[in-house]
Amino acid sequence: MGNDPAIDLDLARERVMAATRDLDGSTLRDVLLDALLVSGVDATVTRVIMPVLKDVGDAWESGRLGVVHEHFVSSAFRGVLGELRLPVQGPQVRTVVLACPPRELHDLPLELFGAMLHARWWRVVSLGANSPMTAVAEATRFLRADAVVLAGVRRTAFEARLPSLTRLARTLPLFVAGEGAKALAEPPPEVTVLPDDLVAAAELVDARVPAVDDLPPVLERRDDDAESVLG
Repeated sequence: MGNDPAIDLDLARERVMAATRDLDGSTLRDVLLDALLVSGVDATVTRVIMPVLKDVGDAWESGRLGVVHEHFVSSAFRGVLGELRLPVQGPQVRTVVLACPPRELHDLPLELFGAMLHARWWRVVSLGANSPMTAVAEATRFLRADAVVLAGVRRTAFEARLPSLTRLARTLPLFVAGEGAKALAEPPPEVTVLPDDLVAAAELVDARVPAVDDLPPVLERRDDDAESVLG
């Protein structure tokens, strides 16, 4: 989806913020769906949704908005993104597991990042907040996942699990994100710390695991040969 000059994303952000103050779910949904369908997921997430989340957080800290507004806008954003998350199919589909480590409770930014990967033809399986590493490892095996993204705000969420991260990263591409990941003194060499720029981060993950259509011909032939051997 390309940008359309008919959609003013700055105005969309203002309207979503106003709808949040009024707890007006219908208006918020309509404005956000228009932006997503016309301007695409990347632009809407980075120019509308993330700025609104920051504004709501700042307004809550200053007492201008209440906790009800934070819960309202988070639920509304999840609902609208869920409406657009149709199943992806075909040989080019890759599977990514998203999770927040134990005691990490803020998973909405990770869900937004998942929407950006879904737009790049990824099957996104989210385990949500406070996910044990054993559950993450089990999900990757069961799904035969192509990548894992873990996000957290506390450095200790990753430091306390460096052996688990190292083992997991030996089996598939593992990405970590958030303030906690950036604060690591020395991440395991197999683990990639994602940048703050969500678009750049999505492109990095997407490039690390090319779709089947993007594989060199020799690799495609190897897969065909394997299929013939297996019957």
